[in-house]
Amino acid sequence: KRVENYDSQAVLEAMRSCLAPLGGMGAFVRPGQRVLLKPNLLGPFAVKKAVTTHPTIVRAAILLAQEAGGTVFIGDSPGVGSLAYVAKACGLTPVLEETGAALADFSTSQEFDGPDNTVAKRLTLVKAVADADVIVTLPKLKTHGQMTFTGALKNQYGLIPGTLKSQWHFRLQRPQWLAALILDIHRIARPALAIMDGIVGMEGKGPSGGRPRFLGAILAGQDLAAVDTLACLLIGLEPRFVPVLEAARTQGIGATSVDKMEIVGEDWRALRAPDFEKVSELEDLLRLVPLPKGFLNWIRGQWTARPRIIGSRCIQCDVCTNGCPVSPAAIHPDAPPHRQIDDDACIRCYCCHELCPNHAIELMRPRLARWLRL
Repeated sequence: KRVENYDSQAVLEAMRSCLAPLGGMGAFVRPGQRVLLKPNLLGPFAVKKAVTTHPTIVRAAILLAQEAGGTVFIGDSPGVGSLAYVAKACGLTPVLEETGAALADFSTSQEFDGPDNTVAKRLTLVKAVADADVIVTLPKLKTHGQMTFTGALKNQYGLIPGTLKSQWHFRLQRPQWLAALILDIHRIARPALAIMDGIVGMEGKGPSGGRPRFLGAILAGQDLAAVDTLACLLIGLEPRFVPVLEAARTQGIGATSVDKMEIVGEDWRALRAPDFEKVSELEDLLRLVPLPKGFLNWIRGQWTARPRIIGSRCIQCDVCTNGCPVSPAAIHPDAPPHRQIDDDACIRCYCCHELCPNHAIELMRPRLARWLRL
C-alpha cells in the first residue's frame, strides 16, 4: 500500500486497506486473545534515524488488533538498554499511553522444542512467545551489514533474550548458519502476520548506520518469506543473495519468487527504488567457485569488511565492548588506534557497528576488496 508520510490517521487507514484483502486484522486476531506485536526496537535510536519501526506503524497495528478484540502487548529484546528505556527513546511511550497497550515481559525466558529445526532442536526464547495467542511482527525495511537485508523473518531474532543473541553470534559465525537459526525461531514462534514499515527504510550501512530512504510502502502478508522477497525486489536486491531467503528457499519455507505468490493492492513495480544503496558481499559468489575450502576461507578473510573506530565520533560508552560476543572482547575503544580492533579474534558479526549509538564504528573494506570490483 502506498503511503506518503507517517501521519497517524493516514497510516491507520493505509494499514486497514492493506490488510483488507487478507480478511482484515480480524482474520488473525480473535476476541479475547493475547496479541504480541513485535516491532524492530534495535536500540535507543531517535525516530528520524529510521532504525526502528515507526511509532505510527505500531499505533495502527495496536488499534486494529484492539478493534478485533485482542489484548495487545509490545515486545522486543533490544541490543542496548531495557525494553522500557528503548521504547521510550523510540517514541512509543505516547502510543502506549493513548492505546492502553502494555510492554510484554521480555526478561523471562523459556525453553521451546523444535523437532523440525535444523540448527537447534531446543531453543531458549522469551516466555512472551508462549504467553501470546497470536504474534504479529512489525519489521522495518533495512539493509544489514552481516545478513544483507533485515525484514519480517529476521525480526524474530529479537525473541531471543538479550545476552543469548551474542552467544549465538559467536557460535554461528557464518550468515548461512545464522539464517538457519532465524528460520528455527520462525518455526517455533509462528508469527501469524507481518506488517512491514517501508514508508521510510534504511539504505547503505544498515541496520543502524545507514541513511533513511523514503519508499512510501506498507507491506503485509501471512507468508513472511513472501513479504521479505517483495521488499527486496522493491529495493533492487536479488532475494537469492539474502541468506535468510536463500535458506527459506532451500528449506521450502514460504514463497521466495514473485511467480509463486499472489500480490494484491497497488502495482508494486511503481514503488521500486532500483538505486537503493545495498550491502554488497562476496559470500554468495564464493559459494559458486570450485576452489578448496581452505583457500575460499582465506579469500573471505581478505575480502570481508572489518570494523574500525572513528575516533572523532567515539564517546567511549563501551556499548561495543559490552555487546561483543567474543570473550575477551575483540574491540577496545580506549586502546591506541592500532590496537582497538583484534582482527584475529573478530568474528565479523558487526554487533559493534549495529549497536553503536553514535555511529562511530565504520565497516572498512580490506585492500583486496578495494582492488576488486565485482
